[in-house]
Amino acid sequence: MLDTKRRLFFLLIIVTLFVSVFSTVYSSSCSAPQQFKWRMPTSWTQDNLMYSKGAVPLCQRINALSGGRLVIEPYPADKLVGAFDLFDAVGRGDFECGLSWPGYWISKDPSFALFSSIPNMMTAQEWMVWLYGPSNGMELWRELYARYNLVVFPGPLAGPEFGFFTNRPVKTIDDFKGMKIRATGFAPEVLKEMGATVVLLPQGQIKAALKSGEIDGFEFSTPSIDWELGFDSTITPFVLLPSWHQPSSMEEVFVNGDAWNKLPDDLKAIFEAACKEVGMVDFTAGNEGINAVYLQKFQSDGIQISVLDDASMQKITEITDRLCDNLAEKDAFFARVLKSQRDFRSAYRTWEKWGDYKLYPSK
Repeated sequence: MLDTKRRLFFLLIIVTLFVSVFSTVYSSSCSAPQQFKWRMPTSWTQDNLMYSKGAVPLCQRINALSGGRLVIEPYPADKLVGAFDLFDAVGRGDFECGLSWPGYWISKDPSFALFSSIPNMMTAQEWMVWLYGPSNGMELWRELYARYNLVVFPGPLAGPEFGFFTNRPVKTIDDFKGMKIRATGFAPEVLKEMGATVVLLPQGQIKAALKSGEIDGFEFSTPSIDWELGFDSTITPFVLLPSWHQPSSMEEVFVNGDAWNKLPDDLKAIFEAACKEVGMVDFTAGNEGINAVYLQKFQSDGIQISVLDDASMQKITEITDRLCDNLAEKDAFFARVLKSQRDFRSAYRTWEKWGDYKLYPSK
């Protein structure tokens, strides 16, 4: 009888220990924070600063701020999906997020152009104020992307591009007649009005297209980015300024709506904060800070720079305004965004005119 009691006592101890250990393990597993692993394909090749100084540090920053709870792996163009195909791929849920440029998607809706760059419109500083200031441009941006099951955030923000690289000199807008130009965004519509033929190509195909004669010229990005991609005088000997086609370039980070909804609120906040920090501070400051140095590189390399006169710039503005007004008459959402940006710039520049050019007049 005593042995039976002892056996029952030890059995009770073993069961109690087992239950205690199981409860501890189960509790720990339940309380452990969930980890998310995402992929971020981009529209940029690995040697593009938009990738190495934009996508890569963004993913690193999100990983650090989240303590490894949200790990995102960036991929250059064509590694997982084509440069012009990733918008649809992320919307379908093939990948959780992507980094690209809104101007690539205007065949879906002309309003995408208004969130990328319109000739002679938004500067880099104006983007920040319009998106996050009283105009609440982010609400309009997100309204558009919600149609495609996407949530959008600011990507790398760049200032004025370097201009049009051409294989023959262009000094007036009439010189564009008959030329085949690689361009994206809204600029192609203006170029067509000037008599040019526009060819849509991703960045990785530009050099081959120039060599084969498929195009006579192209635009791409800022002096630093263009130079690092090898777009020097050996590719085309001429460049046309100023950057009327893209006075700034607002890139995008978009997330699949279903993937976004699965994130807890703190990771959502980290993601958005990192996009603003890396894209609109780190990238902008770094890229704009070195463009003057790269302009000197181009000049030392012997590239020949032409500058459009005021009459040509006025003509470009007239063409752009007319094309935008025509689209606004046909598309209510385009009209809303266009009005928001025009109203903002009109008010903002009323004050801005007392800024730099008044404080520091040219000599």
